[in-house]
Amino acid sequence: MAVKRLPLPPEPPEVEWGVEGLFPRGYVSLVFAHQGQGKTRLVSFLAVQAARPEGRGLFAKRRVRHGRVIILDADDPAGLGYALWINRFLKAYEDADRGLVDLRSVEGGLTPEDVAALEAELKEDPPAFLVLDAFSSAFLGVDVVKPHLVHAPMRALATLAHSLNTTLILLDHVGKLAPGQSVAQKGALGSVVKLASPRAAFALERMPPREVEGRDVVKLTCVKQSYAPMPPPIGLELVWLQEEEGCYFKPYPLPEGQSLEEKAEAVILLVLQEAGEGGIPRKELLEEVVRRANVSERTAKAALSALRGRGAVEVVELPGRGAPKVYRLANRVVDFAQNRENALQDEADFGQSCLPKMDGEARNAVQDGVDFGQSDEEGQKFSETPLAENPGLAENPPSPEGGIEEEWIWL
Repeated sequence: MAVKRLPLPPEPPEVEWGVEGLFPRGYVSLVFAHQGQGKTRLVSFLAVQAARPEGRGLFAKRRVRHGRVIILDADDPAGLGYALWINRFLKAYEDADRGLVDLRSVEGGLTPEDVAALEAELKEDPPAFLVLDAFSSAFLGVDVVKPHLVHAPMRALATLAHSLNTTLILLDHVGKLAPGQSVAQKGALGSVVKLASPRAAFALERMPPREVEGRDVVKLTCVKQSYAPMPPPIGLELVWLQEEEGCYFKPYPLPEGQSLEEKAEAVILLVLQEAGEGGIPRKELLEEVVRRANVSERTAKAALSALRGRGAVEVVELPGRGAPKVYRLANRVVDFAQNRENALQDEADFGQSCLPKMDGEARNAVQDGVDFGQSDEEGQKFSETPLAENPGLAENPPSPEGGIEEEWIWL
């Protein structure tokens, strides 16, 4: 009989984690991204953290389970990308055990027999992490948009993770994005099916340099988390050591406080302010908002409708053939928009003004074409001071060798 009765525990069971609150142990987690967005770097960094002594590995301020990491590279038979990045991170973390990182190639795709053989091999000594890069390359001939073809390999991976009680991280690619669509909104190829099996799913994408002061930052956005609260998007900055011999990731504070619709509203007001009394046609306005705010057209339309409903934006019918219409700031907003000290340019409170208040980071996010250049700040190494001996915020940023990869961690 296929149905089995499960006992209901009196208390919520304790979930085991590969990475605390992110990647559960005994289940499949999915990370998807476009080519070249940093999947190999992210996994290589995680592998090195797992290879560090017990309790020393950290990923975005979260504890990483110590143990062996097996990486199955189906995208590159030579495994060159992982060989490069793992060695670069090892130079920053000399306490990591190189022998715990097991890099393998997958040639010709995985069959059900291959998965069964892998389970039999690893049963006696299960790894802490098992990474498969990537689904589309590992299961050749499987059309990722056809549920009946995807179901079998996904169930096989879920069974493998459960049988070995390991954290299985599956990497995959993303299809072509629509204008203004983010990787998180798009989802992985065939995500309708694949998101049914992974217990956690994350979108990975690089932040536009102009939004992060020219730094090399990736954003990991959780789109599914079955066993813990949904974490906020995680920013990770790649920092190079001297002479670029090695590198490490440290947390990067992402811009906060604005939803996509709020961001679109701010851009609408900025564009209409620039257009002045002449206004701008609706189609051009929406296209500009999609481009500047990096939101979907639907979000831009919703934001425009909300501003009209609050009386911040008005539609004006122009004289001429066909009675063309343009959008512009409402009369009671124009006075504020004409003042160079308005809410789009500083943080003063204008009382009843319909223009939203934004902090410096939010203003930077909506400015178009601004190149902030490279920050003069250099990544600094972390101290060897144990956590328990530090009562407050560390004054000096510790080095990667010290066991903590973040610069501002509360100790």
